[in-house]
Amino acid sequence: MVEARSLNSRARTSPGDALADVIQRLFPQECAATTHQRPRSYVFHQGSPVDVVHLVVRGTLVLERIDEEGRTVMFGTQPVGTLLGWQDLLDGHVHRSSCQSICASDLITIPTERFESALRESEDLLLKLMQQAAIQTNYYEEHIFRLSTLDVPERLYRTLWTLAGSPELEGEVIEVETPLMKRDIAALVGTSPESLSRGLQRLSRLKVAEFTDKNTFRLLPNNKMDIK
Repeated sequence: MVEARSLNSRARTSPGDALADVIQRLFPQECAATTHQRPRSYVFHQGSPVDVVHLVVRGTLVLERIDEEGRTVMFGTQPVGTLLGWQDLLDGHVHRSSCQSICASDLITIPTERFESALRESEDLLLKLMQQAAIQTNYYEEHIFRLSTLDVPERLYRTLWTLAGSPELEGEVIEVETPLMKRDIAALVGTSPESLSRGLQRLSRLKVAEFTDKNTFRLLPNNKMDIK
């Protein structure tokens, strides 16, 4: 069995690290101190003005949006190295989603005036932001595809696989510790907590995935596609 691992440790090797290097070079004063977020606290709220942008340097954060009927949808975890808020800044200066810190997190906070000035002058910053946007677009396209073509148990299994980092290990049981609650995973899957529980029961009966406790789940890689 592979030892249970933390989502935060995997995030430290994210593709956004190159962007973090550019941010640290352009904003040394802001990078000298970080803003701490308590677990289950909000960095910003849907509909609020974009006054600063944030670089994630530690922790697990999620973007979430509430529709007119009060339903919450999450758009996946935001890994270390991700810059938050800059797209909303360029598209109306209003946050389209809320950002919640699932566990204790640290952020570098950059005032929008400083960021916009650097963006006009730095080709490196513009390039790294374009790369981050491309990665996020590919992720969101895959997420939409799952929502429109897969049933809840299969969406759930693929979501758990994504949270596990999609390791390619043959014949091993994989355990992953996560700060996400089941209601958070339901929002990531795009379903209700009740439907999530039924989907989890099905995966457990098929012996492809199960929660060992409220913060750890287990996956069987060899059964990755055998859940229909």
